[in-house]
Amino acid sequence: MSETAASAKILLVEDSPTESLALRNIVRFGGYEAIVTRNAEEALKVLEGQGVDLVLSDIDMPGMNGYQLCAAIKADARWSAIPVILLTTLSSPLNILKGLESRADYYLTKPYTRDFLLRSVAELLAHPPGPPEPGAAPLAVFVEGEAHQVTAGRRQMVNLLFSTYDCAARQNKQLIATQAELHSRNQQLREQQEQLRVANERLTELATTDGLTGLVNHRTFKDRLREEFSRAGRYEIPLSLMMLDVDKFKQFNDAFGHPAGDDVLRRVANILQDTTRDTDLVGRYGGEEFIVLLPYTSRDAALGLAERIRASVEGEEWEKRSITMSIGVVTLTPQIADSAIFVSEADEALYHSKLTGRNRVTHADEMPRKVPSGVFPAEKES
Repeated sequence: MSETAASAKILLVEDSPTESLALRNIVRFGGYEAIVTRNAEEALKVLEGQGVDLVLSDIDMPGMNGYQLCAAIKADARWSAIPVILLTTLSSPLNILKGLESRADYYLTKPYTRDFLLRSVAELLAHPPGPPEPGAAPLAVFVEGEAHQVTAGRRQMVNLLFSTYDCAARQNKQLIATQAELHSRNQQLREQQEQLRVANERLTELATTDGLTGLVNHRTFKDRLREEFSRAGRYEIPLSLMMLDVDKFKQFNDAFGHPAGDDVLRRVANILQDTTRDTDLVGRYGGEEFIVLLPYTSRDAALGLAERIRASVEGEEWEKRSITMSIGVVTLTPQIADSAIFVSEADEALYHSKLTGRNRVTHADEMPRKVPSGVFPAEKES
């Protein structure tokens, strides 16, 4: 602590207990003696009774405000050389004018930092502005279109103006730093939102697709089937459906194990996706069964596609043994009342392909007789 700091007395004028306590702690931290008053009247009494080296005053106070206190100090020959720092929000150019008219020596703009306040105090204590030059003529200034007469000394004017600029520059730096921090946080928020979007897409994918094959699952397929069935019936659009089943898949699993069977199902799924159109919907119906919905597809077109799929599976180079598929096809007619019957017709056609030798395609209208609708009998061999 310097001798100047050790001997300097700072008069604090602040009506807010919280602000007053904060100022006192800052001044004491800087090594100065703090004299605390709640208003301008108390501050003038302190000045009457003891020596003060610097006054640090708020502007907005009940009764006499900070400008009036500063003017009273500067008008008294006993105190006119005491530096006065005003604490302000600088909300208008008139603040600067009032500071000049009251002959204040320095502005500190709220919010201020401890270090900035202490540097300002140290500078004014080391180089007090002093009283205005004797006989100096008032300076005419224009603020917001009106003329004002300023009698402050040149050094006070320069100090006040530069302190205003200094505070504004400091606040601008703080604003830039705040904007940079906001930008950084916004970037983090965007990254988190992107991560959330990807996670939501992944959750949606997990909820709608089959984990083994990547095809849509049974529930998702049924939802889409109801939509397409309703659209086809309303607008008389062709709609076909095929059910497919890997022949003797249980025997394959028993002979080569489930991992090998899973590989077969994945490869069959790939063949189905490669063979069908983008507008078709391929799903895993359960176990070794697959289902393909064919919008805008007539009977003959559906049969042609089913035969290409059957031939592709049969012609694939399989590692363990040859793999074939049985397929049932149905095309929408006015006699099919709902989507459940639609699936049942394709299921019956598939069952007929199984019964008549497997590795073949059957359309529902080709069957010589109807078998009971529903799932395959439990005793059937796939």
